[in-house]
Amino acid sequence: MNTLLDKIKKDFKINSFKSGIILFFYRLRNYTFLKDKKIMLLILNYFYKLLKVILNINSQISYKAKIGSNIRMPHMGQGVVISSKSIIGNNVTIFHQVTIGINENLKGKNQEIYIGNNCYISAGAKIISSKMGDNVVVGPNAVVYKDVENDSVVLNQVLYRK
Repeated sequence: MNTLLDKIKKDFKINSFKSGIILFFYRLRNYTFLKDKKIMLLILNYFYKLLKVILNINSQISYKAKIGSNIRMPHMGQGVVISSKSIIGNNVTIFHQVTIGINENLKGKNQEIYIGNNCYISAGAKIISSKMGDNVVVGPNAVVYKDVENDSVVLNQVLYRK
């Protein structure tokens, strides 16, 4: 069973301390958000903001995002931004300076960003309002703004099939 506690244990096992803390607070805040515990969420948000200053954490992961288990964030999750509209599968690696966000110019359209299982997102990549299938590799500094099929490699939205 993949309980909250199991996910937190795995996060600390496969990540650095800082990345583990980032994911720990994401999971706690997400859990309290889903359980509609508003006061607890306010307390956690305040404590997390304080901890971000103390530990020099500069990532922004929305507690409204849906993130699976076995998420790896090498390089202490530095500069990682994950939108509230993100749905991220299991076994995903997200390197530093990655942005997973929405295109605000697409008003009225589906704004969710979906990232499948077993994906590898290299440093500096930007994923904007798109759907990525399973087993996708996104190269360094790539900008992904179109949907990507399963088992693909993306280098600046030039798509290479495996």
